[in-house]
Amino acid sequence: MMIDMTKGSVTGQIIRFSVPVFLGSLFQQVYNLADTIIVGRLLGVNALAGVGSTTGLWFLVFSVCNGFCNGFSVSVSQKFGTKDEKGLKEYFGNAVCLAAISAAIFTVLAALSATPILKVTNTPDDIYRYAYDYIIVLLIGIPCTFFYNLIAASLRAIGDSRTPVIALVISSVINIILDFVFMKCLSMGVSGAAWATVISQLISGFYLLWFVAKKVSSLHVKGYVKFDGKRSREQLGTAVPMALQGAVIAFGILIVQSAVNSLGTLYVAGSTAGNKLYGIMAAPIDSLCQSMIPVSGQNYGAREYKRIDTGLKRVLQMTWGITFVLIVIAYFLGPVMINVFLSPEDGMDIPTIIRYGHQFLLYFVCGYGFLAIQESCCFTLQGIGAAKYTILSGVLETAGRLVGALLITKYFGYTGICLALPLAWVFTSIYVIPVYLARRKKLEIVTI
Repeated sequence: MMIDMTKGSVTGQIIRFSVPVFLGSLFQQVYNLADTIIVGRLLGVNALAGVGSTTGLWFLVFSVCNGFCNGFSVSVSQKFGTKDEKGLKEYFGNAVCLAAISAAIFTVLAALSATPILKVTNTPDDIYRYAYDYIIVLLIGIPCTFFYNLIAASLRAIGDSRTPVIALVISSVINIILDFVFMKCLSMGVSGAAWATVISQLISGFYLLWFVAKKVSSLHVKGYVKFDGKRSREQLGTAVPMALQGAVIAFGILIVQSAVNSLGTLYVAGSTAGNKLYGIMAAPIDSLCQSMIPVSGQNYGAREYKRIDTGLKRVLQMTWGITFVLIVIAYFLGPVMINVFLSPEDGMDIPTIIRYGHQFLLYFVCGYGFLAIQESCCFTLQGIGAAKYTILSGVLETAGRLVGALLITKYFGYTGICLALPLAWVFTSIYVIPVYLARRKKLEIVTI
C-alpha cells in the first residue's frame, strides 16, 4: 500500500509508515537472534563468540549494500512526489543495472578481504575458524542482500512499508527452520546458520519481485532496464555518499570489535549477546527515523518543505519518549534477556558473560536519543538530495568510536568500549543539527 506523504496528517503518515518498518526491523533481528541463540545453544560459547566476532565486518558489508540501495531509491521517492511515473520507471530501471554491477564487484572484493580483516581485528585463535566459516558464506550471498534491499527500499520510497515486512516474516520463519535443519540435522556448524540467512533472504527477494509484478505498476520496468549515464551520475551522487557514510561507521565498528576481541572470548561473548539485544531495542527508533526518507523525498519533490520540518519534529519527540522507556527495560530485564543466548553446559563463567553483556546493552540504550537525532537528520538530508553532507557524520561517528575504544579503554577498560557508540552518536548529533538547519534555510523551509 503506497502512502502519499505530500498531503494529510504528517504524524499519522509517519506512524502508518513506521509501524510496518518496525515490524520488519524486528523480524530482521529475528534472523540474527535465531542464528545467535541456536548457535550458542547447539554449538557452544566459542561458536557464539566466533559468529559475534564477525559483527563489524558484516555490518560494513551490509551498510554499503543498504547505502547503495537506499541511495538509488531516493530518486524514485522524488519522482513519486512529482507524480512523474515515466521518470520513476526510468530511474528504477537504471537502479536495477547499477545494483547488479555493484553487487558483482562488491562480492568479489568482500570475499577476498575476509581473511585479512579477521586477522587485523584480532579474532582470537580459538574462535577464528568459526568466524571465517560463518562470514564467508554471508559474503558469497551479497547479491541476495542487494536483490532484497533494492526492491524493499524502492517500495518504501513510494510509501509501501508493509510489503517488505510480509517478506521478512516469511523469510524469518524459513530462516529459523533452516537453522535447525542445517546445524542440528545436517551438522553443518556455523556455516549452516549463514546459509540459512542467505537462502531466506533470497526467498524474501523473490516474494517482493512477485509482488511488484502483480501489484505495483509504477515499478514495472520492462523496457526501462538500461544503463543511462546521466541518471547513473545522479543516483550515484546520492548513493555513494550514503554507502560511504555506512562504510566509515562500519570501519569504526571494526575498530571497536578489534578492541573487544583483544580482551578475550568472555568479553566477545558478552558483547555479542548485548549487541543482538541492542539491535532489537533500537528497532522502534530506527523505524521512526527511516520514515524521514519518504517524508523528505516526496515533499522535496512536491516542494512542500514545511511538512519536512513538521515530520522531523514529530519523529524526535516520539523517539526521545521511547528512549526513556527502553532504558527502564534494559536496566531491569537486560540480564534475563542476555541469559537466553547462553548454555550452562559450556563450562564457562556465565555470570561474568551476562554482566558484560548487560553493561554493553545498557550503555548503548542510554544513547538512543542521540542516535535518533543523528539518523533522522541524516535521512532527511539524504531525502532532499544533500547526501554528501552525511559523509562527515560517518567520520564523526567513527571518531567517537575511536575515542571510546582506544582512549577511554586505556583508562577504564571494557567500559570505554561500551561508551564508544553512545559517544559517537553525541558527536554526530552536534554536527547534523546545524547542517540540517542550514540546508533548511537554503530551501526556505519554515522554522519548526
